[in-house]
Amino acid sequence: MDSQLTMYGALKVAASQNPRDLALYYEGKKLSFKTLMTKIDEMADILYHRLEIRKNDVVMIAQPNIPETIILFYALNKIGAVANLIHPFTPFNQVKAVIKKTKTKYAFMFEQRIAKEVERYREIANQIFVTRVEDHLPCVKKFIYHHFMNFRIRKKLGKMPPRFKFDGFNYLADLKPLKKEVPEAEADKNHYSVLLHSGSTTGKPKTICLSDFNFNYLASHTDVYMALDKEALRGHAMLSILPSFHGFGLCMTMHAPLVNGFSVVLIPKFSAKGVVETMKKVKITCVCGVPVIYEKLIQEPSFGKSKGLKDLRCCFCGGDSMPFGLEKRFNDLMAEKGSKCRLFQGYGLTEAIAVNTVNTFNAYKEGSIGKAIPGATIKIVDENRQEVKRGEIGEILIKSDAVMLGYYLDKEATDNCLVDGFLYTGDLGYMDEDGFVFFKARKKRVIKVSGYGVFPSEIEQLIESMPEVSACAAISIPDPVLQNAIKVLVVAKYFDEQGMKEKILQTCHKYLIRWSVPKEIEFRKQLPLTLLNKIDFKVLQEEDKKRGLV
Repeated sequence: MDSQLTMYGALKVAASQNPRDLALYYEGKKLSFKTLMTKIDEMADILYHRLEIRKNDVVMIAQPNIPETIILFYALNKIGAVANLIHPFTPFNQVKAVIKKTKTKYAFMFEQRIAKEVERYREIANQIFVTRVEDHLPCVKKFIYHHFMNFRIRKKLGKMPPRFKFDGFNYLADLKPLKKEVPEAEADKNHYSVLLHSGSTTGKPKTICLSDFNFNYLASHTDVYMALDKEALRGHAMLSILPSFHGFGLCMTMHAPLVNGFSVVLIPKFSAKGVVETMKKVKITCVCGVPVIYEKLIQEPSFGKSKGLKDLRCCFCGGDSMPFGLEKRFNDLMAEKGSKCRLFQGYGLTEAIAVNTVNTFNAYKEGSIGKAIPGATIKIVDENRQEVKRGEIGEILIKSDAVMLGYYLDKEATDNCLVDGFLYTGDLGYMDEDGFVFFKARKKRVIKVSGYGVFPSEIEQLIESMPEVSACAAISIPDPVLQNAIKVLVVAKYFDEQGMKEKILQTCHKYLIRWSVPKEIEFRKQLPLTLLNKIDFKVLQEEDKKRGLV
């Protein structure tokens, strides 16, 4: 594919080559590439002529993985407007703040979000167009969902069919194209076309500006990730579980597959059983996910029995550190069931969209996050920004065409993390003699215990390797002698509390330096998660701090 095109342009080329191939699969509904392009062009007509959206206008998309998300995304890109993607369940106050900060013209939000705070959303109803999960469902499923499943919305509406709509709000499905020409925007590598929101490389919330060129660069190397010739990519199918507001989900499970002739199998809400059911109905060859997704798939008995495992070629894990042993357990299950599929770990961050290093069938080393993808350069530097020797730990730097244009309206933060073309990631790791990169920890998560730098991820991985443990989080607690000490919060599968504490401490004393051995161990039924299904260490740290003040 030509990385110099707009994202819409790249998709148009792919669709012209494979018009009848399956592009989207959604809960039984199938859209060919030709049909998808028709819907995108019709949506661009609506946006341009009815809503008067123009180049550089910012438009919010706050939706799950449904066809409207992809259709809107490419329609906006055709016009040259900026897609501003946020979590579909972002609270109203945050939505309003993002709209104000980014000067958003319109927001496309799905009905379940509106239903949660419908009276508050009336304040900005003139800027909102409502979408519904069921709009692209097959007829029977649509009827069932409308009349029997969406209890919360039906209760709030207090109405019977056929309306089922909130008064005072505009619904996207009611808008029809005027069948007029829409000018197609030209590609510009210095023009941002996507806004994503992240904790940034320093942990403070930022809005990240990304271009068509950033996305197309990563998509153009799909053959490398899959270890296939470019001609062999056509006909594969990507399971799209990861959300569109996350760079990993948007680029690697939506854009990259489509512009390479892949099918995209949309999953609006993840469940392991739901994935197994989908695998019965459509061939899936590739999956991208965060660790918790693979953990839940392994734990689901029907997944291991699925005949669809034979179709899987490769799975990729990113977005969070992979727990110790997860890769081996997943790969052992695949081998036991006769599948050639393997789970590979990669690395990236929203400031560089997604994957910038990855393991593949052709280049793999256990425990690593892989080698740099073609065209990317990885450096490891010390606190003085000097490159360190191979094997020495330092901050990971990335230089590639996936690196963002900058933070939205924040030149100071941009200048601090983009230096001489390199992105300072805020992550610590090292590179071995063969060029494989190994992730150690977030720089901001390193805990100084008696002046010694302790990596919480090492403690977590060790404790999670115990068969009795399903999850672990390590945090810092104050200590009168050491300044800081380690506390671990553990989710155990089965245990007697005192016996488990002793076993955890014995394991830690055996494998860790003494500064890394936990001073406190607390058992919990579950750990708090962020919107991206990562452990929310900030919440845990704040909870413990408040407890200490009581």
